[in-house]
Amino acid sequence: MANIRLPEHSHCAFCGDPIPFGEEYCNDECRQNEMKRKAQEKRKDYIFFGIAAATILILFVIRALTR
Repeated sequence: MANIRLPEHSHCAFCGDPIPFGEEYCNDECRQNEMKRKAQEKRKDYIFFGIAAATILILFVIRALTR
Protein backbone atom coordinates (compact mmCIF):
# COMPACT_ATOMS: atom_id res chain seq x y z
CA MET A 1 0.00 0.00 0.00
CA ALA A 2 1.44 3.36 -1.02
CA ASN A 3 1.94 6.14 1.50
CA ILE A 4 -0.26 8.99 0.18
CA ARG A 5 0.10 12.32 1.94
CA LEU A 6 -2.64 14.90 1.78
CA PRO A 7 -1.71 18.55 1.48
CA GLU A 8 -1.60 20.41 4.80
CA HIS A 9 -5.15 21.51 5.62
CA SER A 10 -7.64 22.29 8.38
CA HIS A 11 -11.35 21.66 8.71
CA CYS A 12 -14.14 24.21 8.91
CA ALA A 13 -15.15 24.78 12.55
CA PHE A 14 -18.85 24.65 11.57
CA CYS A 15 -19.35 22.12 8.77
CA GLY A 16 -16.07 20.18 8.89
CA ASP A 17 -15.19 20.56 5.21
CA PRO A 18 -11.46 20.64 4.40
CA ILE A 19 -10.08 24.17 4.04
CA PRO A 20 -6.61 25.68 3.58
CA PHE A 21 -4.40 25.35 6.65
CA GLY A 22 -4.71 28.20 9.13
CA GLU A 23 -8.26 29.24 8.23
CA GLU A 24 -11.20 28.65 10.57
CA TYR A 25 -14.23 28.62 8.26
CA CYS A 26 -14.84 27.73 4.64
CA ASN A 27 -17.08 30.79 3.99
CA ASP A 28 -18.97 33.64 5.67
CA GLU A 29 -22.16 31.58 5.93
CA CYS A 30 -20.41 28.98 8.10
CA ARG A 31 -18.83 31.75 10.20
CA GLN A 32 -22.25 33.35 10.81
CA ASN A 33 -23.91 29.99 11.54
CA GLU A 34 -21.19 29.15 14.08
CA MET A 35 -21.61 32.55 15.76
CA LYS A 36 -25.38 31.94 16.00
CA ARG A 37 -24.81 28.46 17.41
CA LYS A 38 -22.39 29.79 20.04
CA ALA A 39 -24.82 32.59 21.00
CA GLN A 40 -27.66 30.06 21.43
CA GLU A 41 -25.42 27.83 23.52
CA LYS A 42 -24.39 30.74 25.73
CA ARG A 43 -28.07 31.75 26.16
CA LYS A 44 -28.97 28.20 27.19
CA ASP A 45 -26.12 28.22 29.73
CA TYR A 46 -27.35 31.51 31.23
CA ILE A 47 -30.89 30.16 31.49
CA PHE A 48 -29.67 26.94 33.13
CA PHE A 49 -27.56 28.78 35.72
CA GLY A 50 -30.37 31.26 36.37
CA ILE A 51 -32.85 28.46 37.04
CA ALA A 52 -30.32 26.63 39.22
CA ALA A 53 -29.63 29.79 41.27
CA ALA A 54 -33.35 30.51 41.64
CA THR A 55 -34.01 26.94 42.77
CA ILE A 56 -31.27 27.11 45.40
CA LEU A 57 -32.58 30.48 46.61
CA ILE A 58 -36.13 29.12 46.87
CA LEU A 59 -34.91 26.10 48.83
CA PHE A 60 -33.05 28.36 51.28
CA VAL A 61 -36.16 30.52 51.73
CA ILE A 62 -38.39 27.49 52.31
CA ARG A 63 -35.91 26.08 54.82
CA ALA A 64 -35.70 29.41 56.66
CA LEU A 65 -39.50 29.70 56.83
CA THR A 66 -39.98 26.17 58.18
CA ARG A 67 -37.61 26.59 61.14
